[in-house]
Amino acid sequence: MDSYSLKSVLDLPEPFRSIFNFRYFNSLQSECFPVCFLSDVNMVISAPTGSGKTVLFELCILRLLSRFISGDGRFVHIKGTLKTIYIAPSKALVQEKLRDWTQKFGSLGISCLELTGDNDSYSTRNIQEADIILTTPEKFDAVTRYRIKDGGLSFFSDISLLLIDEVHLLNDLRGATLEAIVSRIKMLARYPEMKSSALASVRFLAVSATIPNTEDLAEWLEVPVQGIKRFGEEVRPVKLTTKVFGYASAKNDFLFEKRLQNYIFVFKRKICSSFLLN
Repeated sequence: MDSYSLKSVLDLPEPFRSIFNFRYFNSLQSECFPVCFLSDVNMVISAPTGSGKTVLFELCILRLLSRFISGDGRFVHIKGTLKTIYIAPSKALVQEKLRDWTQKFGSLGISCLELTGDNDSYSTRNIQEADIILTTPEKFDAVTRYRIKDGGLSFFSDISLLLIDEVHLLNDLRGATLEAIVSRIKMLARYPEMKSSALASVRFLAVSATIPNTEDLAEWLEVPVQGIKRFGEEVRPVKLTTKVFGYASAKNDFLFEKRLQNYIFVFKRKICSSFLLN
């Protein structure tokens, strides 16, 4: 994609332009812009680390919020009615996004709530009024199990967007929890009482830098062809260089491994010296 086909922040409605502190979206974001912001289809995106996948989350959130733009272009938000759930594998990642999105979306009156083991100071009212809930799979699983047992299906009826960061977690020991969450939401969307709610059309967006089987994941999340996006090393902001070094074998495996450890130590020291000099 050449520089002339990059999407501009001016392509967004005026109330949303202050969310971004740059003028143009990069090539990855520009290619995904029509699907993220101009449609409601589910998406699976595989792209290298640092290529700008967080902006795709934000575009999908803005797509949801665009329902509150009136005919005269004003943003009139109804609090807590259309919820976004952001799921990340670590509390550190959740808290990083919480700081960032509280600052970005706060100007629009959007409230963010952290649901992790580090934050137990929330109430039912906090959850009901939150627009964006940022959580880990284990915490959200525990909260939603409690809600179902309590008969609180109204909480689920407000969910309109589910953002899954580092979706390759499905292949981890903790993957079953994430799978249970998604399956539970898909199941509840089929309840008769949910047919008139937002959950009946909940949107899924799953991203990762390492998804080997995007087609299988897309089939599970009911992603159409236009919602499957794969990007290679060409979109990485800092190109990686791969070098292979060969070393002669030693008398035994123990000595060979010990020698390699010495080489690694020297190699790391050279890299650190290079960074300091630059």
